[in-house]
Amino acid sequence: MTGPPPETEAYEPTDRQRAFVTTRDRRCRFPNCGQRVGWADLDHVISAACGGATDCANLCCLCRSHHRLKTFAPGWRFAMTDEGVLTVTTPSGVTRTTRPPGVRPPPAPAGPEPPQPADDPPPF
Repeated sequence: MTGPPPETEAYEPTDRQRAFVTTRDRRCRFPNCGQRVGWADLDHVISAACGGATDCANLCCLCRSHHRLKTFAPGWRFAMTDEGVLTVTTPSGVTRTTRPPGVRPPPAPAGPEPPQPADDPPPF
């Protein structure tokens, strides 16, 4: 079976969910942190108290300091996509995005076509 394990009704992630999320994230997902997952907590991005599921699409690795910041400091906003792309917004409105290792950002939108050269031959 490939892909993430199924959601659980329990608050604590299952062993399979823990293995999937720690393998996907590899480090604390807070922007510019990088603490190894061996020292990180699995955090519900949308808290269980607010209806967040114990599902891999709602779990990410955060070191203890950033887990506490997210939980207790007012004004911080966290959001995550099903692919594991985490967006963190500070109380002042600065937004940073982190992706799991190996997940590439979406391609840049195509810009306008470059001008085509004239069909006239060069004047030699």
